[in-house]
Amino acid sequence: MRARSFRFPVLAAGLCLAAAAAAGPLTWLRDKLTGKPEAPKPGVVTAKPGAVTLLPDQPTRLAVDVGAPEAELPRGRSYFRRVELVKPLDEALIEVRVIAQDTDGGKRRTVFKPLFYLLDDDGGVRETVEVDPLNIDIRPFQPTALVGCVKVGRLNRFLVATTEKDIGAHFETGRSSVKAASKGGFYYSTDAVKVKLPYAATGELVLTVSPPASRRCEPATTAKKDAKDAKDAKPDKGAETQQAAAR
Repeated sequence: MRARSFRFPVLAAGLCLAAAAAAGPLTWLRDKLTGKPEAPKPGVVTAKPGAVTLLPDQPTRLAVDVGAPEAELPRGRSYFRRVELVKPLDEALIEVRVIAQDTDGGKRRTVFKPLFYLLDDDGGVRETVEVDPLNIDIRPFQPTALVGCVKVGRLNRFLVATTEKDIGAHFETGRSSVKAASKGGFYYSTDAVKVKLPYAATGELVLTVSPPASRRCEPATTAKKDAKDAKDAKPDKGAETQQAAAR
């Protein structure tokens, strides 16, 4: 009897420890089932190849390169990346930073001129949105980039592509200089320079999609939309098959 009464408390304690150990995975499963949103990570994260899933307010770096799908789209044939939000937004801000890329062995730099095809529930192009204006960012100790922001309506999924007619054209500014304060409290300035960057069929950019309440465009811009050329337009089946295979 004594041996049995001794083993029972030990068994009960073991069960309690097992339950406590299982609390972590159970909590994670409950959060997934109840739809608890995942928090964005600090800094910029890099998207994996294939379709991209974005968290709100999470800057995400992605490449649109020759390894991406290619399709005949409303503004012409283009490489593209498919982007889907974790949760649809009734309104959204799309912030974009296009990183200038070295080409020809570093002899020149090119940039990708982004265009967003907002998709409907059936996968067709609901709306075509340009980022206009794009502004140059030539701060010291930072890679040269073009930055822009647009406000859109309901957003769930979209394609990042470019316009066929812009490939070979240029982003160009007059003579511009930068004067600003650094995080350390020091001021810096640059000489006035004239910037001319050719638009290329491929490139690299950082996207951040946010609810309008959490951010605002700097500077404020209005999206140029063209719904006329979006009727019944869908990426061709071959491109969609390639994209699905890359997921």
